[in-house]
Amino acid sequence: MIAVILILSFVTLVYCITMLWVSIGFNSHLRFSVKKTVSNQVTISVVIPMRNESASILNCLNSLEKQSLDHNCFEVVVIDDNSSDNSLEIVQEFLQDSSLNLRVYSLENKETKKEALKLGIEKSNYNVIATTDADCVVTADWLQLIAANMVDNDMLLGPVSFHENNGFLANFQVLDMLAMQAIEFGTLSFNKATLNNAANLVYKRSIFQRVNGFDKHKTPSGDDVFLLEKFSLNKAKISSFLSRESIVLTEPQKKLKDFVNQRLRWASKTKYYKNKLLISLSALIFLQNLSCILIYALLPLVENYIQELTFLLLGKWLFDFILLLLAASFFERKRSLLYFIPVQLVYPFYVVFIWILSMLIGFKWKHREYK
Repeated sequence: MIAVILILSFVTLVYCITMLWVSIGFNSHLRFSVKKTVSNQVTISVVIPMRNESASILNCLNSLEKQSLDHNCFEVVVIDDNSSDNSLEIVQEFLQDSSLNLRVYSLENKETKKEALKLGIEKSNYNVIATTDADCVVTADWLQLIAANMVDNDMLLGPVSFHENNGFLANFQVLDMLAMQAIEFGTLSFNKATLNNAANLVYKRSIFQRVNGFDKHKTPSGDDVFLLEKFSLNKAKISSFLSRESIVLTEPQKKLKDFVNQRLRWASKTKYYKNKLLISLSALIFLQNLSCILIYALLPLVENYIQELTFLLLGKWLFDFILLLLAASFFERKRSLLYFIPVQLVYPFYVVFIWILSMLIGFKWKHREYK
């Protein structure tokens, strides 16, 4: 039993040190100055892949129409990925009365988000490519901030958050996203680009072409993180425009089944990671959550080690809370921290469950099945 305690202690110690490192990085990143004034004219192509987004695409386009950046400085290219609802008709109708420089195209004989993005980039006119999702809403200053901060960079990573919602499932997703955002910007603070999110991502077409575009992995996800890996390997300058004025908002999954399918989609890309730091972080997070399950199992069985096991568990929770508090404060989602303890209790089972499930079954996303 002493050997088990030592192993659990080692994993927890490494995990806590790592989360402290990420927390320091994220806190430092919040002090980085984000430029807000455009010194040189920058023209931007906003590329939006769309599949079955009839409930949300209008909100997305309306938020783009309210941009503070001169409408002559950007275009919007929407690519319909074989929608089976009336998403395409909604965009076409919006186009009739819109002041946006908006064009819409449909994928032919192809599918997947990567193909939609690829077509959108091919059809776009400008060197700066900004991507968001059709179920997202951007701030009025989103493109203004991109134009101000993209001049000296090859890729910009932007913040993403969920709309505030009630209930355990919604707030579970909020806290999970906060953790991912903290890791994304916390590691970037040390010039270690590990994660990004295509819902708020900007890059230069010239560098995109230099790295031969998107990856060739047959996954429905990864158009963002694998492109980040390519940019990193080619020594591209990667930065961020982390500010509350640049946060892109999206909705959490409403149903447990949709949530599980979304996470399985995200998990489908992990086996293709090449970034050593990202691989190490992923492995460490998995091992720590597996350790938590073991601690749960041992607590009622080993009376002599209850204090040690409880200390390890609470230590992990403490460093998670510090990280989440920093992120929640920035994203103005402190209310979700009310769910911190119940989320901490079930999170280890979620991590291990999704990992096991991803090895055994396929999933369904946007009315498509993936094996």
